[in-house]
Amino acid sequence: MKKKPSPSLAGKFFVIYYLVGFVGLSIPASQKLFITLMPFSLLLSMGLLLWYHSSWKPLHVVVIAAIALAGYLVEVAGVLTGEIFGEYSYGRALGFKLFDTPLMIGINWIMLVYCFHTLLENRRWPWWLKITAGAALMVLYDFIMEPVAISLDMWSWGGGDIPIQNYVAWLVISLVFLLAMQLAGVKTGNRLAPWMIAVQTGFFLMLNITV
Repeated sequence: MKKKPSPSLAGKFFVIYYLVGFVGLSIPASQKLFITLMPFSLLLSMGLLLWYHSSWKPLHVVVIAAIALAGYLVEVAGVLTGEIFGEYSYGRALGFKLFDTPLMIGINWIMLVYCFHTLLENRRWPWWLKITAGAALMVLYDFIMEPVAISLDMWSWGGGDIPIQNYVAWLVISLVFLLAMQLAGVKTGNRLAPWMIAVQTGFFLMLNITV
């Protein structure tokens, strides 16, 4: 088997890849096309991320799959009831929907949980501090992403305003998912994960200015 490219080289690929996406989404003439491509970009990002996972164990597979499924199901419950995040609905940007919820949203949840878990896994902190810090960073990420997500028709909020309830729910759900990773002893050793979360955060920060 060919040796994988170095994580830094793969990270630089993501810098260029997301920069192209930023330009495409910022230009009105190409925005519709690039919105259509967003689910495929999410799959590519997750696929490459998992390719750099250092040590696969059966428990890793179970936990990662369970978080992806749980992330999707909690979003289904959120959309159908309005009781978890607040009143919201998904648009067309994240692709195929089942129960009014895009399947890709489960992939998005596990990708973020995986990346923030990886950022903190080697810190010599108590486990509770790691998951609290990771959950807080995920809420900050969501705060940056929300205005862009609304503008690009990922989702929209009833009444137009983002409720505080959304951020509280993000914090609680992130804590639960990060705790699951911690209890399962998942050690990703994934040097691509910090690149990915940094690039995606920069991507949304820039789009906050242009869309």
